[in-house]
Amino acid sequence: MTETRLQQVQSQRLSQGLQTALHLLSGNLDDLSYEMREAVQENPALELVQPDESAPEIAVRLRMGYVRTGGAQPEPGGWESPMEALEQQLRFADLPQETYRAALGVLHSLNPRGYFIQPLREFAAEAGITPELAKEALHAVQALEPAGIGARDVAECLTLQLAARPQADPLCAIIVRGYLMELSRKDYSAIAAETHTSAARVRRCAGTIASLTPAPVSLSEEPVHYIVPEFAVERDGDNRLSTVFVSRAYPGLRIDPGFARLAAGLTGDEAAYARDMLDSATRLLHAIDLRQSTMEKLAALIVGRQRAFFLSEYSLVPLTAAEAAAELGISESTVYRALRDKYLWCSRGTFPLSHFFQQEVSSGVSRERVRELIAEICGGQGKISDRAIAEELLRRGITISRRTVAKYRAQLGIDSSFERNPPRGDKT
Repeated sequence: MTETRLQQVQSQRLSQGLQTALHLLSGNLDDLSYEMREAVQENPALELVQPDESAPEIAVRLRMGYVRTGGAQPEPGGWESPMEALEQQLRFADLPQETYRAALGVLHSLNPRGYFIQPLREFAAEAGITPELAKEALHAVQALEPAGIGARDVAECLTLQLAARPQADPLCAIIVRGYLMELSRKDYSAIAAETHTSAARVRRCAGTIASLTPAPVSLSEEPVHYIVPEFAVERDGDNRLSTVFVSRAYPGLRIDPGFARLAAGLTGDEAAYARDMLDSATRLLHAIDLRQSTMEKLAALIVGRQRAFFLSEYSLVPLTAAEAAAELGISESTVYRALRDKYLWCSRGTFPLSHFFQQEVSSGVSRERVRELIAEICGGQGKISDRAIAEELLRRGITISRRTVAKYRAQLGIDSSFERNPPRGDKT
């Protein structure tokens, strides 16, 4: 005889809304945008809300750059040519309408290297505008980024780039405008005599000028995929940090008011279908809000913990996903979902969010900081061995083994002391 036994078991099941929120959290903004567009196709209760700003407009305002990537074709508008990016900047420049139209004409008259080589009066006559308006339009184009766009010759191109570097020595612009031939011959003494300054100062300016480019853009380039980080970290003059979320560069969702009014007057099966669609739409909107609030909390945590990094005062401090989960009141797996395939932008560059989660190597010092110190030690003492590096780190209060030093040194691309100092007679 078979014995039947009842047993009570507790198990945790995630609600459909929470499952959707976790799914959305695992993806980046492109993934979220795709999910929204799919939802609008499937659910008549939803409609798309166009973004307040485009990705390029946010990039211009935050001074973010372009990143080439491979992979699948992105959402419409995710691919831009250099010319399209320049057109976006013009639209964002808030110019008078007549100046904007003339500047657009100048933009489309540039040669493949980004130069405006047509005489300005000739352009004005062809466009049917005054020379003064043509000059104003050219200045509007020359204000675009990268600096040097719309230059009429190499000297003007370099001068525009120097103007974008207020810290550059004023002598650099003088040399560019009048002494490029002497500079190409490295005749620093002649330039110094002509400009009544020292040859050492001229050499320093030569180094600055060498860092400029005579062709800041190629308008014949293939389009690039523009990656918009999840958020940007901005720093003001008082060293206050703030976050700017870039999600508004993507379409949003809302309940279609027309469908809601129609649903209110339905009965029977039609009313039940409409309620299902509205409930599904509400769950998705809630999941999107939950994703955003989680990302905002994570952003605040990263900015708070890594404040010194964003102020360029110090490198990263140790931070783990477990610590973040405990502080935010979420699971560790949720933290990993939030970090996956997401980036932030700051004045130091664009970084994956996972970059800000560093293991502690020794005494509150992160792995990244140890690598920086190893690079610093090797840079100052080219012949130092791994054991000597470990001893130097110990003097600085950091205890790691010689093997760990060797691993980090290799990750930095620094040869071992033996490879940096081959035996005598070895010419290789």
